[in-house]
Amino acid sequence: MPPSITKTESIHEASSASFIRSQLPEKPPIGDTSLQVENRIYDAQELAKFHPGGELFVKAFAGRDATLVFLSYHRKKFPHNRVSFALETVDPTVRDQDVREVDEDYLELCRRVHKVIPSHKTFATWHYYAKVFTLMIIALSLEGYMHYYGEYTSLLAISIGLCYASIGLNIQHDGNHGAISRRPWINRLGGLSMNYIGHSSVDWVHQHVVQHHIYTNDVDLDPDIDGTFIYRLNPIKPLLQFHALQYIYYFLIINMYGVTLSFYTLENLVKGVHFTSLSTLAQKYWKWESLGPLLLILRLYVLPLIRVPSIWTLLNMALLMGVFGHYVAFFFILSHNFVGVHHSKGETKIKSFAYKQAACSSNVGGRLLAFFNGGLNYQIEHHLFPRMCHIHYPTVAPIVRAFCEEKSIPYHHFPTITENFVSTAEHLLSLGTEENPESLKFL
Repeated sequence: MPPSITKTESIHEASSASFIRSQLPEKPPIGDTSLQVENRIYDAQELAKFHPGGELFVKAFAGRDATLVFLSYHRKKFPHNRVSFALETVDPTVRDQDVREVDEDYLELCRRVHKVIPSHKTFATWHYYAKVFTLMIIALSLEGYMHYYGEYTSLLAISIGLCYASIGLNIQHDGNHGAISRRPWINRLGGLSMNYIGHSSVDWVHQHVVQHHIYTNDVDLDPDIDGTFIYRLNPIKPLLQFHALQYIYYFLIINMYGVTLSFYTLENLVKGVHFTSLSTLAQKYWKWESLGPLLLILRLYVLPLIRVPSIWTLLNMALLMGVFGHYVAFFFILSHNFVGVHHSKGETKIKSFAYKQAACSSNVGGRLLAFFNGGLNYQIEHHLFPRMCHIHYPTVAPIVRAFCEEKSIPYHHFPTITENFVSTAEHLLSLGTEENPESLKFL
């Protein structure tokens, strides 16, 4: 649960949860199978049955406040009257007069975007499905060829690794955000491509949707900047002497992200923890979800060594996963780590939802990079509209940019990858050499 927040005169200093909690002492707890939206606590299992976007999303937020996720995924006020059957209790610490004070900045932006692309048309079009089909055919064909002929070569490893990265960026990401289709089974099928490349869709939804998207760059609540002692992405973490070189070595150690991903995912699923505990309802998926990383370990580590027992076989399979992991991790660090990026801490000096998501993210490049990277080079638009298929981001970006300029909201767009990379390296250098880096001023 997010901590208490206070109202200010400016809408940019309004609660990111878009309502105000008073200081009343008796706050009802959110049970393990419940969730809260504004001042109402609902039975998550009953809501999951009713939710048109499928059960997984609702179950993933069990035990939490889901106010912001509904706002950003549905881009409208919550229809309390339609789900009264699932109501458990009302939270008296949320004042009645503030319950409906939703994030007007964000909803105004949604209305502007709606005029160009209505909400029901923000899902995938036929050429997205053509790209998905092509990617999967290429990936499966290359991997099948590699195993059938025992060709565990560097060239094939690099090619398949890039295919895996493309699947992660273009298919699973839209699927697990519910952005491909209005039909939940299509999104679930797309999301399961994450399991094919060795991860778990449920673990990813918990880490990425439940935590990162709602608490982007929050020094206490965002797992993406938690890291390890090896590098410092979080400005409140202890500064160690060797961090001074992290602007160099970080881009080398991310090669290990893909190599260790399946093992790390298995550990998360067995423990039921990824930075924070998975919801009780989401943990029930762990046995089936474990098949993804287990099968990848068998496909890319065990089978190749049986077919061609050689150290080069093992190294090339590590290269495959290294290429996959490096490509994905490289672009993700560019998105939320750059000179001028904002950090937050709980609800301290919190801005509106629109302000926070834009100030914590950056864009790079244009339509061409969006085609290859699943639109995630338009990170600002993605964080504002996570349930919008990535093919629409280049269209709505000018609207978002104009809105941000009008509202004095930071909007960072790097014309080239090189410029974005240099800014990220400078940011890492600042975090690695300064006890109190520039981004702390936003806390």
